[in-house]
Order: sequence, then C-alpha cells, then structure tokens
Amino acid sequence: MRKDLENLPDAERYPKLLARVIGEVARAWRYEMNRALRPLGLNLSMRQVLVQLQRNPGGLLQAELARSLAIEGPTLVRLLDKLEEKGWIARITSLDDRRRKYTVLTAKAADQVRALEELSDALRTRMMAGLTTEQLDQCAQTMMQIRNNLYAGQSNDGRK
Repeated sequence: MRKDLENLPDAERYPKLLARVIGEVARAWRYEMNRALRPLGLNLSMRQVLVQLQRNPGGLLQAELARSLAIEGPTLVRLLDKLEEKGWIARITSLDDRRRKYTVLTAKAADQVRALEELSDALRTRMMAGLTTEQLDQCAQTMMQIRNNLYAGQSNDGRK
C-alpha cells in the first residue's frame, strides 16, 4: 500500500488507489506499445487509426474517425498525413459531397495491420500473465462500470 494512502479509511483509500493504478497501467501500456511499434515506424496513435480503419473496411469519414478516436480534427490530419506518406491509407473524396473525405486502408497496410495485431497480442499476453479468467472478467466488469460512469458525466455536462 502507498504510504500516503495507508491511513485513510477504506472508502477513500481504495478509490484513490484504483484511480492511480488505472493511470499507471495506461501509461505503462502506452509506453510499451510505443516501444514495440517504433521499429515499424509507428506510434500508438497511428496504430489506433489503422485499427479503426481495419474495423471499418468501407472506410470512415475523417470526422467519424476523429470522434471514434476522441481526438481533434487537426491532430487526426497530421496522423493521416504520416500514414498516407507511408502508403498505408488513402483519402477518397465522397461522390455525394466533395467536401467529405473517406479514409481507407490500402492493400499495403494489410501486412502492417497483421504485425500490429501480433504485437498487441504479445503485449496483452504479457500484461495479463498470472491472472485467472475470473479475475479478468471481474476487472473488465469493473472497468466498464467506471467507463460508463465517466461517459454519463460527459453527457450530463453537454460534451458528448
């Protein structure tokens, strides 16, 4: 137990401890994923773009892609520029509205996406080592409830 938390009552200690650990796990996962992706010339943000596009083979409008990644449009454009330079994505103008652009994976990206999946699987296996199915299920249920609580707060203040 952390020294600064050990004298707190349980009702305060455990929420603070869990919040800290969530942050630490997220930072550690981002660090390890970026380290694994570096040899491919990618980073976690680029990986997330590629994964979203793989899940949507017909492509996504840039606004939809930005929303699904919870990033601003200009940030997405920089990522797309880098991925387009590598030949892994293409931006296609909508036939209905020339102002709208769909982003799709290219054939060249297929091997890269498979490599990303392998890296992700390896990191996930390492990260979950020693945990039982029951522990993973309980943790997933807890994290989904925390996520839902956060999303409910976003819709209450008009941001969602």
